[in-house]
Amino acid sequence: MKIKYAALPFAMTAALMLGAAAMPSYAAEPTAKTQAKPVTKSTSKSTAKKSSGNKAAVAVIASATGIAGVTSINAVAATSQTPELDNLNRDCSTALANEQLSQAEQACSKAIALAEKTAPQSKPHATALSNQAALLAAQGKTTEAEAGYKNALTMFEKALNPNHLAVATALSQLGGFYFVNDRYADAVPLYSRALAIDERALGGEHPEVAKDLYNLSIVNNFLGNFSEAQSHGQRCLKIREKILASNDPATIRIRDLMAKNMASEGQR
Repeated sequence: MKIKYAALPFAMTAALMLGAAAMPSYAAEPTAKTQAKPVTKSTSKSTAKKSSGNKAAVAVIASATGIAGVTSINAVAATSQTPELDNLNRDCSTALANEQLSQAEQACSKAIALAEKTAPQSKPHATALSNQAALLAAQGKTTEAEAGYKNALTMFEKALNPNHLAVATALSQLGGFYFVNDRYADAVPLYSRALAIDERALGGEHPEVAKDLYNLSIVNNFLGNFSEAQSHGQRCLKIREKILASNDPATIRIRDLMAKNMASEGQR
């Protein structure tokens, strides 16, 4: 039996992201690259959907949290030579985090237009596309959102390099989009590549690496790949027990996930 869970309460996530000048992205627990403060509880994905009230709100919640601690692309990649463009990208992400879709759409449209004029095919241009993809997801336009996340990923790869941390973030965002839309098999290779990038750049015991392992554990659980889920979960737990307190919410979450993995495998 598969147990769906792992979306954070929106208000908590929004607070985390605003503190990091964050761009909404798919995640289920606090990020590590920006050293956000731990969130103290989590709810099930299905519960989050029920309590959100409408599809747009669900998408905003999802895009603000993702499947596990995706860092803001604004924070890791998008430093523009054009302050106005930076501000527009920040305004868009903030509006999305606050479910202000109309304001987000205005800021995002202006950001893309300015990026195309002053900084085409650049980091801030890719960030604007990522913001637009999050907006489209929030509006329930899943086909357009998927294309937007893919376009942003491609642009980050070209503007930076395929092993840049911003690329890992973009991979996790697309993976989180697939996760929220129950496309778990599509999420696995994206999270695997994000893990490889983060591990190479940050070392094998970095909190962001633990986040990637958490992502892989949860999607493999949903796919019924319980052996892989436990393997990734054990690595994640080992890192968190070493660098975090035993009662840290992130440590508790991975223990809970591993227990669910074991329970699910026993019920097959």
